[in-house]
Amino acid sequence: MLGSSEAVRIAEELSNAFGPSGFEDDAVNVIRRHTEDLGDVEEDSLRNLYVRRRENTGGKPVLMLDAHTDEVGLIVKAIKPNGTLEFLQLGNWNKTALPSTKVRVRNTLGEYISGIIAAKPVHFMSEREKNAAVEVSSLYIDIGASSREEAIDVFHIGIGEPVVPATAFEYDEKRDLMFGKGFDCRIGCAALILTLRALKGRELPVDIVGVFSSQEEVGERGVIVAVKKVKPDIALCFEGAPADDTFTEPWGAQTVVGKGPMLRYMDRSIICNPRYMRFALAEAEKAGIPVQASVREGGGNNGAIINLADNGVPVIIAGVPVRYIHTPNCITTARDLESAVRLAVCISEKLTSEIIAGF
Repeated sequence: MLGSSEAVRIAEELSNAFGPSGFEDDAVNVIRRHTEDLGDVEEDSLRNLYVRRRENTGGKPVLMLDAHTDEVGLIVKAIKPNGTLEFLQLGNWNKTALPSTKVRVRNTLGEYISGIIAAKPVHFMSEREKNAAVEVSSLYIDIGASSREEAIDVFHIGIGEPVVPATAFEYDEKRDLMFGKGFDCRIGCAALILTLRALKGRELPVDIVGVFSSQEEVGERGVIVAVKKVKPDIALCFEGAPADDTFTEPWGAQTVVGKGPMLRYMDRSIICNPRYMRFALAEAEKAGIPVQASVREGGGNNGAIINLADNGVPVIIAGVPVRYIHTPNCITTARDLESAVRLAVCISEKLTSEIIAGF
């Protein structure tokens, strides 16, 4: 099993990478660097990255391992006369977490400009404004410019430029806590890289294609293309799953940080194959891998697209618990990341044509 130091290092590189939906290039470059020695690596125009293991032989069932590379972000919609920036969401933010967030705005030269998501100062708000719910339309990005001309000519800001939080990764080794941005789904990307590396050189009963898919946060767009290309017989999707342990009664919490990956029976987008789910949960128990089962009312993921491809594909979701996803600051653990890797390795070793046919 790979050591936690490598897991943390890869998680750090991925978390710090710039890559909102549609602009995943930096994250994909990090992934390519960590996977190019593992087999054939291919990239398409949507910035989906495909890694086919060197050990694949053909004639075996194809197991697709998926994780999406994009993070929730923002995009510049307009530049106001006073030099501030209107923006739209790339993905679904927890809007209450946006005001006062420091961000990085990519400019037309490819440089990253610091800015702050701002709102009218409280001193100038009416009582109604003070008590109103946060709306994105009331927020703007302040980069320090004093006019539209300065924003364009000096800061080189353009319409359509992407924006992400300026959050730096931190690891508390003593308590095994990782802090950073974009753990949905960069922590899943780390799990996929580590799984492929753990399986390097090993003969398996399945051929594995790792798919680092794009634009999940805006409608699972990348995987729609990827699943047609890969044509999997079975799949496992890694995710950064929203933890519920800070606001749910202990008896009802199903995604607790530190207790292993969450395997969901259903969410609003998918009912995961129950026979595959039972197989995965049973194998995890036999191997001593901590996992959590859940049933979710909300949420959605790439598995919903893969599940309905061709004649139907059995899918499970291995979600690494992450507190406060879709905000600028998230918390997760290296041990949950490594448990997700152990689960994927175990499943990769145990799946056979006969078992898959039984799903």
